[in-house]
Amino acid sequence: MKKILGVFVMILMLGLGSQGSVYAQSDDAKIEATNFVKGSGIITNVEEKKDTVTLTVETADKEPQITFYTVTSETMIYNSGSTKKMEKAAFQKGQQIDAYYGKDKPMLMIYPPQISPELVVVHDAKTFGSVKVGKFDEELRSLDNKLNLKVDSKTIFENTEGEKIERQDLSGKELIVFYTVATKSIPAQTAPTKVLAISSEDAEEADEASKFVKFSGVITDITNDKNQVALTVVTEEDEPTTTIFTLDNSVLLLNGTNAEAVKKESYQVGQKIDAYYDKNKPMILIYPARITPEILIGHDKEKVSFSKVSKFDQDMISLDGELKLNITKETEIINENGEVITQKDLEGKELIVFYNITTRSIPAQTVPTKIVAVNNVSADLQQIINNDHFIQNGIKMIPLRQVAEQLGYEVVSYPYSSQKTITLTKGNSSIKIIRDMNIYSYNKSLRLFLEQPVLKDKETYVSEEILDILK
Repeated sequence: MKKILGVFVMILMLGLGSQGSVYAQSDDAKIEATNFVKGSGIITNVEEKKDTVTLTVETADKEPQITFYTVTSETMIYNSGSTKKMEKAAFQKGQQIDAYYGKDKPMLMIYPPQISPELVVVHDAKTFGSVKVGKFDEELRSLDNKLNLKVDSKTIFENTEGEKIERQDLSGKELIVFYTVATKSIPAQTAPTKVLAISSEDAEEADEASKFVKFSGVITDITNDKNQVALTVVTEEDEPTTTIFTLDNSVLLLNGTNAEAVKKESYQVGQKIDAYYDKNKPMILIYPARITPEILIGHDKEKVSFSKVSKFDQDMISLDGELKLNITKETEIINENGEVITQKDLEGKELIVFYNITTRSIPAQTVPTKIVAVNNVSADLQQIINNDHFIQNGIKMIPLRQVAEQLGYEVVSYPYSSQKTITLTKGNSSIKIIRDMNIYSYNKSLRLFLEQPVLKDKETYVSEEILDILK
C-alpha cells in the first residue's frame, strides 16, 4: 500500500512541478529557468558500495517522503558554506542536502524513488551558506525572477573544473551561485561569494554516454502469453526493486557468455540478466514498472563474463570514461543483424561489448571478444537518409520531415512565424526546432545541434544526431 501511495505522490509532484515551471518567453519559444529538479532533505542512512554511495534522504514534512540518491564519481558535490568540492565519502547521517537532477532524467516509477543526481549541495550547520541553481539573463537576474546578482571584485567566477573564467563566460549556462545574505526585495539581491558555470557537457554528461538505462537483477517469474514473454526481475539489493520486462520480437536477446542470439523462451527462473531500455521511452506510471527493453543479456552461472553498453570515442574509450577497448584481429565485430562489419563502422553507434578480463587502470582496458554495433535505424529509414542528405561543415544533414514522419511523429511547421518554428510530437515526446538556430527544445529542455538547421529546396535539414532522440 505504501508503494502505491508513493507512486501517486510522485505523479502529483511531477504534475505540480510542470505547472509551476517558470519561463522567460519570446514570441515562439520558451526558455526554462533551470534544467534541474531540486530535492531537499536530511540524510538518514549512508550506504557505501564499490563505486557509489547511496543516500537515504527524508523531507522535513509532517509526513516525510523518502528518496534514495545514488552518488557516483560523476556527481558534482559542494559544501554550501565553504563553496568547496567534497568527496562522496564525506556524507554523514544528519546532514541536510539539496540534490539536483535533470528534468528529463528517466526514472522507474517506484517508491521510494531512486535517482542519480547531477549535483548535490551539502549544508554545514557550522558554516552558513545559501545556494541558487538556475539560469540567469544578461543582467544576472535569475529567469525565475527570484534572485539578482550584484557581483563585485571579490566574487569568484569558475567552471565546474575549478578553472577561472570571466563574467562574460556565464552567458547561456546554468549557474551554481553561492551567497550568504540577500535583500528582501523582489527579486532578492545578493553579492555572491562564488559563481560556478555548469557547461552543457556537465549537465548532460550522463545522457551522452549512452541512450540506454541499465537494469540488472534476477528472474523470479516467467509468463508466456502468445507471442510475448514477461520476465519478473528483482534487483539484488537490501531493498529490492521489481520490474517486469516484456519480450517481443523487437528485443535484441543475447547470451552474455558467447554473445550469441537467443530465443525469448530460453530464459529461466534464477538467471541473472541485464536489461537496457531507451531512456526517452514513454512509460506508464505503475508499480512494478512494465517495460519492453531494446536489449536483454542473460548471464550463465557457471561462466563468468562481462558486457557493457555504451557509446565510445575515436580512441575506443567509453564516454563515461570507464572502459577502453583494445581491438585485435580476434575481436569479432558485427551489427545487430549478425553481419560482419569493420572497426570504422563502429563510429557514432551504441556498442554492446563482451569481454572477460580488464586491467585495474583508469580507465580499465580490455581486449573484447565481441562487439555488436546497435544502429537502431530501420532499412526504410536508412534508405531515406541514403537518398537525401548532404554534408555541411563536416556534419551529415538529413531531411527533418521525411525522417520524423517515418518514425511516427506528427510534423507541423510555422513558416510565417517570426522564428520559423517546426514542432514534432509523438506520444509524450515534443520537440520544437527553430530554423537557422542551433538551439532546440526537447520536452521543454534546451539542447544544441552540432550544426544549425537549414532550408534547402523547400525542405528543412537537421544534423543527424537528432536520430538519438527521435528513435
